[in-house]
Amino acid sequence: MEQAVKRNLFLFVPAKLIAILGSSIYSFAIGLYILNQTGSSLNFAITLLMGSVPRIVLSPLAGTVADRFDRKKIIIVMDFACAIWLGFILFLFTTVTQEIWLLYAATAVLTTFNTFYSTAVTSTVYNMVGPDHLQRAMSLNQSAASLSNILGPMLGGALFGFMPISSFMAINIVAFTISGVFSLFIRYNLYAGQKDDSESTGFFEDLKQGFVYVKNETFIKHLILFAIWLNFWYAAAPIALPYIVLIVRKMPAYQLGVIEGAFSIGTLLIALILSVRPEIKNKERAILGGVTGMSVILILLGFPSLPAVAGIPNSLIFVYLIVLVLINSSLGMVVNMPIFVLLQKKTPDKLRGRVMALLEAGASGMVPIGLILFGVLFEKMPVWFILAVCGFCVLTLVTYHVLKKTFTHHLQEENEDAPPLPARTGA
Repeated sequence: MEQAVKRNLFLFVPAKLIAILGSSIYSFAIGLYILNQTGSSLNFAITLLMGSVPRIVLSPLAGTVADRFDRKKIIIVMDFACAIWLGFILFLFTTVTQEIWLLYAATAVLTTFNTFYSTAVTSTVYNMVGPDHLQRAMSLNQSAASLSNILGPMLGGALFGFMPISSFMAINIVAFTISGVFSLFIRYNLYAGQKDDSESTGFFEDLKQGFVYVKNETFIKHLILFAIWLNFWYAAAPIALPYIVLIVRKMPAYQLGVIEGAFSIGTLLIALILSVRPEIKNKERAILGGVTGMSVILILLGFPSLPAVAGIPNSLIFVYLIVLVLINSSLGMVVNMPIFVLLQKKTPDKLRGRVMALLEAGASGMVPIGLILFGVLFEKMPVWFILAVCGFCVLTLVTYHVLKKTFTHHLQEENEDAPPLPARTGA
């Protein structure tokens, strides 16, 4: 069994790296292409929406599909479906029309396919490697994503001036195809038990059961709500950072790129460390301590925008922000890893797809709301004040969960050998 796990990881990590890297290069190039062709930030924003709205809306459906059908088949079909769809778009783009709406359609459908793909992957990691290698597998998965997020914009930006946009489509087609071929040889059901079809119900009844299960399981419900609200308050950071760097401090754009790149570097480093270390035992300290640290970072992020520090050289502010982003991304990994490991272990396999999808939909859904809200507030109020309020709200969130013991007692009692929570379907 140990050899089978190693073989699975040997195939899974390169497949994920290739698929995400291809998509990252393609997405970056498409964004630049639309911006160059139209000169409109609105058109660029529409591209971002096409890459996020389908995921938010379809995640619960994707979770239900992942729980009803063979997840390996879903993963393989979605990989090849992405390749075929993008091949069709490439044909239309080179022979019929190069209008922007075609790229919007390409992005929306690719996001739809990727939603079903990523939900199936996330819900089958436990079955692929078992409980003893869960943290390692998820850390390597995150390492692949972080490395792709670092290399994707670099390669996309470097190649954009020398290659037509059709070449970026071809690169992504090849990446999806390679990922699909690798997945053919991965034993995704290595630790999966036999599915019980005796309680088979309709699709929408299964969808409802996912919501009911999360509602009835207090621990999982509060853990998901905690993650959702954390994502909402932290939505201020990606707006505040470029505003502080470019508008308040008037620093060059390349420095913003370096600062934002530090986020992926910090995530990558911690993910690699966690992949070779034993599973985090004290999950309460990791999650609550990490979130507390992130709230402090959020408050400190507003420091360069204070009028009192306007005289500090931008070179020092540059280093200061890099350090903050590195610490923040590291803490984010320390927080996220125990949350995902707990959800994987405590959720029954037959409901895991729906639970992970609800977490994805809830957390992702709050981000656009936060981006819109804070985008408006930053034009009306000082940046440092908004970040301070967000930071203190996160601290209040942690304090509330500690005092109410909504899930902290589960973290204290968590035992890696504990069985999954029983599935409840009653209201």
